[in-house]
Amino acid sequence: MQYLSANCIIPVIGHPVFNHVLAVSDEGIIDGIFSIDELKGQINEIIHYEGALCPGFINTHCHLELSWAKGLIAEGRGLDAFVRQLENNRKSVSEKKVQDAIGLAASQMLQSGIVATADIANGIHTLDFKRNTKQYFHTFVEVFGSNPSFAVSIFENALLLKKQFAEHDSLNKVSIVPHSTYSLSEELFKLVTTEEVESLLSIHHQENLDEKLFFYDGSGSIADRRKAFNPDIQPFLGTGKRPMESIVGYFHHDQKLLLVHNTVSEQQDIDFVRHFFKHPYWCFCPNANLFIENRLPEIDLFRASNCTITLGTDSLTSNYQLSIFEEIKTLQRHFPHIPLTELLSWGTINGARFLGMEHQLGSFEKGKSPGIVLIENLDTQTLTLTPESTSRLIIPAFS
Repeated sequence: MQYLSANCIIPVIGHPVFNHVLAVSDEGIIDGIFSIDELKGQINEIIHYEGALCPGFINTHCHLELSWAKGLIAEGRGLDAFVRQLENNRKSVSEKKVQDAIGLAASQMLQSGIVATADIANGIHTLDFKRNTKQYFHTFVEVFGSNPSFAVSIFENALLLKKQFAEHDSLNKVSIVPHSTYSLSEELFKLVTTEEVESLLSIHHQENLDEKLFFYDGSGSIADRRKAFNPDIQPFLGTGKRPMESIVGYFHHDQKLLLVHNTVSEQQDIDFVRHFFKHPYWCFCPNANLFIENRLPEIDLFRASNCTITLGTDSLTSNYQLSIFEEIKTLQRHFPHIPLTELLSWGTINGARFLGMEHQLGSFEKGKSPGIVLIENLDTQTLTLTPESTSRLIIPAFS
């Protein structure tokens, strides 16, 4: 048994405590949090850290396979320019560069405290890495295609990719998910949501205003890209409705759905989703939003509606690091009224609940093995982060 103390221990479930000790087995299993007085005379050594201890982080939206593109995309030019730049750069990258970047990025995620990740896959690039790592991943095999003629072949390829990840990565989980509200034909949407009726689903949602224009009347840059990639299909004339209102008929009420980004979502969008779905989760990727569109979601709308919020890093194409802690720092800088304990709950227990792993991860509760993160250079009296604050994993999850 190890006994760890710090200036503050943040269990996530429960209030932060001071002058306490976290007892954890040599296998990383939490035994409990005790006052120093309770343990006097019972133990020989307490390892003390300067800073705060919290559970390992959960990254609910990542594109690990795109790590090769770090530093190649211009910042602040909007989503349409971002997509076009990514496609242009993709043509010249070697598989060795892709694999080296995946390994380095995943290692840095782990060092920063991320113990589980929901990761998007459009191909097999991350398969070998995931097969040989102890890090936990839920792989989302992502599909897109606006041309209904290709729906069956696209879906069959996705089924094959899902099978490959499932067969060669038995410790982790995999499901097929739609890319976004606007990038699938009706036929492809139905195939995905029928196949994965009992699985976790993720979807890019309202990353910028173009999505609203597309569904309202079929205009904007999304419509232009759709035509460029599918010159033979009929133009989309819009639905006159909001994005989720337009596609919700493809889903089941009790599907566990993660909506990612929500940068321009409004109260009406929130209300509609919460009314239809029993288990909606809302993922924010603030550093990517600032990188691409230079704006953030109206987060207080979601808080006021008691939405279940999680955090993601997106990819190194739109971020300078894959660190949930850096996402939390950005949120505290822009929303200083949100308590650090609340932000940490978004990056830990809420993500664990989305992945269905709250019995193991997300909080310091007896019997869990959530990993232990040390947050350094923070004000432990006010629980406020500083520009110099850092995070590092000191005990891994699933030891």
